[in-house]
Amino acid sequence: MGRLTRKRPAAGKGLTIIEMVVVIVVLGMAIPPLLTSWANIAWRSARSESLADAAFYAQALMEEIKSKRFDQRTTAPWTASADLGPDSGENSNNKDSFNDVDDFLGCIDTKVTSPAASYNRSATVNYAALSGTTWQDSASITNFKRITVTVSRSDGLANDVNLVTIVAAY
Repeated sequence: MGRLTRKRPAAGKGLTIIEMVVVIVVLGMAIPPLLTSWANIAWRSARSESLADAAFYAQALMEEIKSKRFDQRTTAPWTASADLGPDSGENSNNKDSFNDVDDFLGCIDTKVTSPAASYNRSATVNYAALSGTTWQDSASITNFKRITVTVSRSDGLANDVNLVTIVAAY
């Protein structure tokens, strides 16, 4: 009859308790920084997307404003600074009634002020004058108006994204 032999396990198979403890310690030290890094990347990605959306909403409103004529009056003298904003017969709650750029000043139409959930935007319009190489707001009537569109997001991912342009009377 044959002899019964006992097979020995091959050397190097399996983990010892010390090796398991080392693996757990190394993973315990590596995982928190990785998770922090991934969270930071996710936040930055969301912020970048929010800023891009805010810039898009600002550009869309700016283009709409610039498509209107310079002033309610078609020739100089232009509307007085104190009278900029919606004119008689125009409703600040209905942007479709606007016919010139300064009508958007003080606009409360939600199609303007709330382009998407969490976003708010507004426009300011002032007369402007060139002082050296810098445009300055002007209290007096000029042939130039500065339009500023501001977009922000209520959760702080996009705060006060501003788009500014100068339009001329002619």
